[in-house]
Amino acid sequence: MKRLEINYSLASMDVLVSLARYNFVNRTVNNKQSSVLDFGCGSGYGTKVLKERFSDVTSFDVYPDDYKPEGVEVIQDIKKISARKYDIITCFEVIEHIDAAGQVKLMQDLAGLLNENGTLFISTVRKMDPPPTENRKKEHIKELSFNELLDHCNKHFSNVYTFGQIDQIISTFYNENHYHFVFICTGLKK
Repeated sequence: MKRLEINYSLASMDVLVSLARYNFVNRTVNNKQSSVLDFGCGSGYGTKVLKERFSDVTSFDVYPDDYKPEGVEVIQDIKKISARKYDIITCFEVIEHIDAAGQVKLMQDLAGLLNENGTLFISTVRKMDPPPTENRKKEHIKELSFNELLDHCNKHFSNVYTFGQIDQIISTFYNENHYHFVFICTGLKK
């Protein structure tokens, strides 16, 4: 008999929280034939989750330290991913790692990579001042509030559906109670 063995740690909770966003996409999108871009895929764990549902998944990230994730082919040249359009784009926990001007450019790039009827799933950790950890102080260049992320999305999309996340639960409860914001954006503005 096979048993599930779990060695719990606080890092394990971070894994579950991160995976929940990708599983949210898998549960939300009905068309398994959708072309998907995992933008800012990091180590590629989310790409692997998306590939369980979708047959056409592309991974993109940039690794200044020459990091190479195991088991996932990651495109690092934005020109290569710009050669086509995607039905679905995930951009989870990326936007807070770049400055204000870079955030504007990121949103333009994401909108430009989507098919006319495409959908963007974007998330960020809730802005806290001061940042609660040393890692966030160092790695998060510009964290966003709910309204700041909403403003970015509203510039490019007619429909922005707002969700929040506490642990693995993604819901529409009061946004000030959420630790992460998860938005679904559709209806590209021209």
